[in-house]
Amino acid sequence: MAARLTFSSARPMQPSRWACTSAAVSCRRCRCEWDDGDPAYEVPCRGCGAETGSPCDRPGGGNERVCHQRDQDAIRAGLLAPCEGLSWDHRHDKPLPLFARPVPHGMRVMTGAPVSRVFA
Repeated sequence: MAARLTFSSARPMQPSRWACTSAAVSCRRCRCEWDDGDPAYEVPCRGCGAETGSPCDRPGGGNERVCHQRDQDAIRAGLLAPCEGLSWDHRHDKPLPLFARPVPHGMRVMTGAPVSRVFA
């Protein structure tokens, strides 16, 4: 009996999660916290074209983090201070908390990152 291979013509779905850009977030390097979400979301992204308040939308995924240009624009606008933690580029390491299902005020985020762990 010969093995038979079949190929699907449909493109594979990219992994997606749900996140709220106004949810509290903290930097993993310097422990700075923002209760109203990442200040970088207050400016549109020149890197990928995402609008103000929307997650970055790079086609390759990894959108739980903002584009470099968006962080730089937020620093120039005085919305965000450079990270004082161990960072060669002075960027905060502040990924969005990710959820497997829709959340209130949440938006779809294309990323392969796992769902965030919740600590009680």
